[in-house]
Amino acid sequence: MDRNTTEGTTWQRAIGQLDAGYVHQLVNSVTHPVDSHASHVSNSNRTIAITLLDRISPQAATVSWSDPQGCKYGEQVWRLATARRTGICALSGQRIAAGDAIYRPTRMKPPPANAAAMMLAIAVDLALAEPSG
Repeated sequence: MDRNTTEGTTWQRAIGQLDAGYVHQLVNSVTHPVDSHASHVSNSNRTIAITLLDRISPQAATVSWSDPQGCKYGEQVWRLATARRTGICALSGQRIAAGDAIYRPTRMKPPPANAAAMMLAIAVDLALAEPSG
């Protein structure tokens, strides 16, 4: 076996161990999965899958978001806010009016692909209050 092949194999093994450690750490960080609170929201051309994972504070929750045509976030923090515009709740499909209490993805640069998404706070609260089963 030549030196390049040995170095490549060693490098792949090291990266594999890092990946495995990260996955283990991520799994351990989700303390209270709420698998029964999954929502599949459809619009005219795609289906978005949303799973509420955990309430990490009174004003924040972690969400798993999967949009096959846009983005996938395994553990995204959403924060409590006030809606500045009308819209549709990504979790329940209910109408959102400007001024309603909502959750939205945490602001960052660059913004996440689902930055304009909103969930009614009451829908999140109700979903997280239900016993998971």
